[in-house]
Amino acid sequence: MSLGEGIKAGELDVASVDEEPQADVRRFAATSIVVLLGTSIPFLWVAWDEWTGRIDPLRSIAGAPNTIYDVQARAIMHGHFWIPPGSIKYDAFVAHGHQYTYFGIFPSLLRIPVLLFTSSLDGRLSELSITGAWIVTALFCSLLLWRLRIFLRGNAARGWLEASTYGLLLVASLIGSVLVFLASRPDTPTEDEAWSVALFCGTLFALVGVIERPSWRRVALCGSLVLLTDLNRATTGYAAVLATLLVALWFALGREGQDLRHWALPIAGAALVPMAIGCAINMVKFGLLFGAPFSSQVLFQIQGLQKINGGHYFSLHWLPSTLSDYVDPANFSFSSVFPYLNLPSQSSGLFGGQPTAGIPLSMPLLFVAGLIGVTTTFMPGQGKPFRALRLLLIASAAPAAAILLFGWIFEQYVADFVPLLVFAAMIGLVDVWRRLASRPRSTTRLVPVVAGALTLWSVWANLGFSVAPGIYESSTQVANYIKIQRAFSDVTGHPLDHKVIVSSQIPNPAPVGTLFVKGRCQALYLAWAAVPKSSFAGLAYLPVERAPDTPICDSLIERSSTTKR
Repeated sequence: MSLGEGIKAGELDVASVDEEPQADVRRFAATSIVVLLGTSIPFLWVAWDEWTGRIDPLRSIAGAPNTIYDVQARAIMHGHFWIPPGSIKYDAFVAHGHQYTYFGIFPSLLRIPVLLFTSSLDGRLSELSITGAWIVTALFCSLLLWRLRIFLRGNAARGWLEASTYGLLLVASLIGSVLVFLASRPDTPTEDEAWSVALFCGTLFALVGVIERPSWRRVALCGSLVLLTDLNRATTGYAAVLATLLVALWFALGREGQDLRHWALPIAGAALVPMAIGCAINMVKFGLLFGAPFSSQVLFQIQGLQKINGGHYFSLHWLPSTLSDYVDPANFSFSSVFPYLNLPSQSSGLFGGQPTAGIPLSMPLLFVAGLIGVTTTFMPGQGKPFRALRLLLIASAAPAAAILLFGWIFEQYVADFVPLLVFAAMIGLVDVWRRLASRPRSTTRLVPVVAGALTLWSVWANLGFSVAPGIYESSTQVANYIKIQRAFSDVTGHPLDHKVIVSSQIPNPAPVGTLFVKGRCQALYLAWAAVPKSSFAGLAYLPVERAPDTPICDSLIERSSTTKR
């Protein structure tokens, strides 16, 4: 079979293909390096600065000590998993007389080399860890895209148009996705999500390599990444185990050829050994092989959450709400002031949550290319490479499916959709270029143009969501944010002036972004979230300035056409 016939039939034996032309390797490597360097600038600003006015790799959330992983790391250093009572407050789970955290141990293991020498960094390592996870994600996404390109198209010629489109996909994955939002909120849940994306993308890279050409080194790498993924987060950990078992079954059934069936057992071991280790840790903590006893959580007991849906966090009853928040393309809000595109005012989480944007709007390139990838992969009559990738797409969808059944809704949980979106989008774009191989150059130019427009929107949306103040931002951060808003407002017709309300009482309700001036600049507040009229409005406002030092408030009062109440 010729190379062209093999590609067309989808049955190309990549192992038999000569090494890729050096020009193509250099082109792809150059694109990846440019993307990494270019995206690192806005990412690191969000991660290490975000309106503080100083570069701090150890930036932490004001007023919210983040010590869960540190406490668990010190427990592990003492030879057990239980933690001191009250050390993590409401997040603790009570089991057989001790308290535990349900968060995985991987980020705690990363901390041990630091905590062996000092305790001065307790609560300050999450941002550095999230940055590390982002770098690992960038590495594995680049390698995964290159491996998929070879797996599906072999040594078909590559040009700068195709390479630039792949570069745009990497940009959309790294700073045009929820990953940048995770960096803006350095705490335990976002660190957990950041590493789940990085490690699961690494697992997918390893599994494609095993399918492509199994070897002991590739199986060992796969098993190591499955283990780390499983030790980090349950949703992606179980998905990594599932993906590896499906690949083992693929080999056991002889789909890669009868001569390769003997690889089924080692590949299964790469899933079962990590799963056994994870189950053993879970048994020690909670007396369960899988999951966590949510009814034993201190928060669950204090807030009486058993009254909601019988206390079941996971349920089909949540689908209308989760689909509305995560999938509805209209679930966002426009504003006349910077950053113009914002998270919606409220979340419909039944147990609780915070505003969350719809995925089609916030990550359009990943969503559109992902739809193409899923459709192409599951299209009847596809060759063996696509049929094998179906297994990985099914497993990648498992974390997203779990979040759609979860009664808590947060923007950070969008990260559970990212491995599926990124993997499917890579398949989709590779297939688009496969289909355009014989088309005129005037037609192929449209691909990077469309991809560029969708990427620009993705970056704008996710940076906008990330830089808008949340509940834990300090007064300095909020004040610097409003200064930037005012600067943009001054050149776009002063729309900020119409968002100022002067009153002696807190406006309730008020739109997100409202600036509330109490009295004659006794204090200035920013509405960061909407609350129902019956709720305590003060929870939705962030303090900006207090008398006598109120320069921002004074300038707003002098120039604005304020609404007085």
